[in-house]
Amino acid sequence: MNTTTITPPRIEITLEENAVVSDIKKALKMIRGVASVRVANPSKAEVPNKTTIKAINDVKAGKTFKASSVDDLLSQCLE
Repeated sequence: MNTTTITPPRIEITLEENAVVSDIKKALKMIRGVASVRVANPSKAEVPNKTTIKAINDVKAGKTFKASSVDDLLSQCLE
């Protein structure tokens, strides 16, 4: 038995200020075909901290370790 899950189309809207969220939500609910409106606030976890940003930049710059084994990796890290 083959089953296919159909994912309904979604639209993401980014607003410049919180003051208009309620009005935009009401307006979207009035549009025919809109099944639901959900407001999501980005959490602090979505914004990388300084350490993570440095790690990302190091990887982009090619500052990574290449090792043939765990022992090789550890010896490189301890140098």
